[in-house]
Amino acid sequence: MKAHVIVASLCRWTARIAGILLVVVLLVFAIGEGMPNLLTLPIWDQIAFLGLALIMVGILLGWRFELAGGIMALVGFSLVFISLFIGKGLALPGFFIALALPGVLHITSAVLRQHLEKHEST
Repeated sequence: MKAHVIVASLCRWTARIAGILLVVVLLVFAIGEGMPNLLTLPIWDQIAFLGLALIMVGILLGWRFELAGGIMALVGFSLVFISLFIGKGLALPGFFIALALPGVLHITSAVLRQHLEKHEST
């Protein structure tokens, strides 16, 4: 059981640190490039921006509510994937793939912790 606790904590803190770094990079990029008028963008770009917003909110929400935050971040990642890969026919750069990591780690940590709580009570 001790190994599960360590893995859950490792997932939780890796998700938190990686998530904060990714959010900072996205914010620096948004400030440096300037935000476009979202209403004038094509629909696929609007979907991508919505996905990025969901990713950032999900990463930050994951600090308190790991499962909900992880799911929200992965839903946002799915929107970015749909927008760029399917809608525009572009390949996903490595940075966008890295945006899925905190969501996956938050969900993994939440599932491990629920599993541990369930088996500790029996």
